[in-house]
Amino acid sequence: MLRKIKEYYKSTKFNFDKQVLDPNLILPITWTKIFHKAYLRFPSRKLELSDYKRNSGDFKTLILERETSRDLSGQINYETLSDLLFYSAGIKPLKGQNPDSARRMYPSAGARYPLETYVVAENIPHLDKGIHHYNVKENTLEKLLSKDLQTDMIKILNSEMGKAPLFLILTGVLSRTETKYGTNAYRFALIESGHVGQNIYLLSQKFGLGCCAIGGFDNNKLTKLLDLTEDEVPLYLFAIGKKTNSPKNILKTSS
Repeated sequence: MLRKIKEYYKSTKFNFDKQVLDPNLILPITWTKIFHKAYLRFPSRKLELSDYKRNSGDFKTLILERETSRDLSGQINYETLSDLLFYSAGIKPLKGQNPDSARRMYPSAGARYPLETYVVAENIPHLDKGIHHYNVKENTLEKLLSKDLQTDMIKILNSEMGKAPLFLILTGVLSRTETKYGTNAYRFALIESGHVGQNIYLLSQKFGLGCCAIGGFDNNKLTKLLDLTEDEVPLYLFAIGKKTNSPKNILKTSS
């Protein structure tokens, strides 16, 4: 990995032992208010939106009802996990394509595909608890470690969200993109993980599951748990499970 990328990655690692927020701190408005930009002196025109049918399962419905859920529990069946992995990060099943050059379910800078996907299973019937790697070429799960990792995940996240039944973890083998884009490899890998993350969110919504994207985790502990080399870094983590809170009401839009 290039030195500049290493330095940036090290300087942005989370360490919950050192980054403790004072519970009595009064949060400034810049932390709590959502800001936006507007050109009020320029002419504008209202967008004309098409209608959608609630619970129809169409794409507009999934976009409108996508949300972050933090109260996650229950079981997730293996078929649902399979769909989550394949349709978020898998190779497109086009006839005659060579898997070594085939395109996937998301865009990648230069088609270098630096991302790897790991599964931490806690409550998936017929799948051992522990760590599994998604072999994208074979569309299989490779069992790396059989162990109940709930305690480990709570420490890695510094949160009770570590009790979720399923975690999908995206890492980046940055050398794949470095060969073409140099120090931009890290930036492009982060953008790419965002593409996959939105796929995971929308699929979770489709399957009636709650999903929470997490960027703040203990990098060192997670790297050790996944037994990653220095050329592969954790980028993004998703906790997934059954929603235990009531869903929000989404207002029907009209043109």
